[in-house]
Amino acid sequence: MTVPTPSQREPLPAAGPPWWLVVGPGFAALIGLFLLTVIYRFDGSSALQVELDMSSRSLLLSGLVAYLGAAAIAFPAGLLLGARFPTSVTVAALFPMLLGVVLVAFVPHSGLFLVGRVVTGLGAGAAIGVTAAVIRRLRSGRGAATGAAAGVGVLALAIAPFLGGLLSDALSFRLVYVVAALFVVLALVVTGVVGLVALTKKPPVRPMPYPPQA
Repeated sequence: MTVPTPSQREPLPAAGPPWWLVVGPGFAALIGLFLLTVIYRFDGSSALQVELDMSSRSLLLSGLVAYLGAAAIAFPAGLLLGARFPTSVTVAALFPMLLGVVLVAFVPHSGLFLVGRVVTGLGAGAAIGVTAAVIRRLRSGRGAATGAAAGVGVLALAIAPFLGGLLSDALSFRLVYVVAALFVVLALVVTGVVGLVALTKKPPVRPMPYPPQA
């Protein structure tokens, strides 16, 4: 009596992304969260609001609501595409962030300020979406990564008005965005390096099927 042999082995389960793949989009998302609240300060009107002669309502609509609206539009794209192409989507998100930050840094009036905030918000929303997508696909340490990302994000939101106020009082609010632009460039470099490392990692070799037997 001949014992049948399996024609092939069970396929290996798909491996989740390594934890360090979160670094690039996470860094970009952190910058985006920082830029969300940096336009405010805790002890009165911000230097940006005074220099651009904006009312509190204008700052709220142009600086905060427009930013959040643009981020909400871009977030689903980052969440869906970032699961498969985290590096490419993060790089694509960082370029509008850089453009928006530069616009705000050299903005002559409140009209261009609105454009700069919308463009920056689009990039920030996409980066946050990629970060969420990568963390969701982690096979181990997902809870720790979620907690760390949430904690650092809340810290960025809270500390941005304080740091932004210090730099604005010392020099100008424009310096805040020049420094932010440098950090966006750094995030581009970090994301590119992480992406190259990910490309060099070989996927696990699947077992070859058994040869058919007569």
